[in-house]
Amino acid sequence: MLWDFHGLVVEGVWSDALIGERWAATFASRPQAGNAARPDAVFRLELAEDVPAAPQATPDFKQGDLLAYYARGSRVTAHFPRFGQLTLDLSRAATDGLITSAALATYGVFEDLIAIGLSPHFRRRGMFLIHAFAASPPVRLSQSGRGGAVLIVGDIGAGKTTTGLSLLHAGWKLLSNDSPILRHGGELEVLSYPGLLSAYPDSLLRFPELHCLVTTDELPPTNAERRKITFAAERFYADVWIDRASPGALVLPQIERRADHTLEPLSKPEALQLILPHAIEPWDQEMIPAHFALLRELIEVTPAFRLRLGPETSALSGAIATVLA
Repeated sequence: MLWDFHGLVVEGVWSDALIGERWAATFASRPQAGNAARPDAVFRLELAEDVPAAPQATPDFKQGDLLAYYARGSRVTAHFPRFGQLTLDLSRAATDGLITSAALATYGVFEDLIAIGLSPHFRRRGMFLIHAFAASPPVRLSQSGRGGAVLIVGDIGAGKTTTGLSLLHAGWKLLSNDSPILRHGGELEVLSYPGLLSAYPDSLLRFPELHCLVTTDELPPTNAERRKITFAAERFYADVWIDRASPGALVLPQIERRADHTLEPLSKPEALQLILPHAIEPWDQEMIPAHFALLRELIEVTPAFRLRLGPETSALSGAIATVLA
């Protein structure tokens, strides 16, 4: 299949139907390119029974026991000890991967593999992914009288997904659940990146329209492992996707025991320091200067706030809309 990513055509190639079904569902919000279109990047994925052996070399970058990168010129291997291996040819904008069935069965892994396999090719074409939830308010909610993308950046458990769902519940438009694209096309803009939404059952139960996703079997007993439920945003929110927006605000949530929500301005150096781990890939040294310059510009033109979360989700949309004024 050929997908159009804001003028950049990505071709996905697979032989196993399980991969194709998951990929098509994940990328459903992106328009398909015509069959006559020439792909700018090609991504091939196959299922394997076992994870291929890692390269016999010292990794250029390692993230615990989850992922290791081995860069040899324009050829890069991303090795996932539990889920598979990707080989990126940066000179040809091609990625080939072998993944196990566990990569399809484990929450978030398949989507992460796709983003990891595409993002280096995107960067070399001026498109930089950032790990964030991105949404834009309807004009009636923006006190400035205009839209603007709010980028919600945070670690696992910080409240990013619940905050994002509260915005969609209030009628905001979705740019990305996990990986919006930053691009400088004369002016800095935030571009949509596809993906399914995922949330824990207790988060879903905060929103009446999402109650049908939760059954008693999905409510674990106290201290048991919680599992996220995955769904398409367009199933519950009509015309929810938008293609692009100007950057409006950066919001970094933090769950606290407090009665209400507060938004505290962050200094530009502090904001830059906090978002760097959610954007820069240390192994890709060739692209770090351009990536860093884009993030610095984002910080210069976009106010940043620490969002200290209280328990009531209904007030979140209005509180966050105020920072677009």
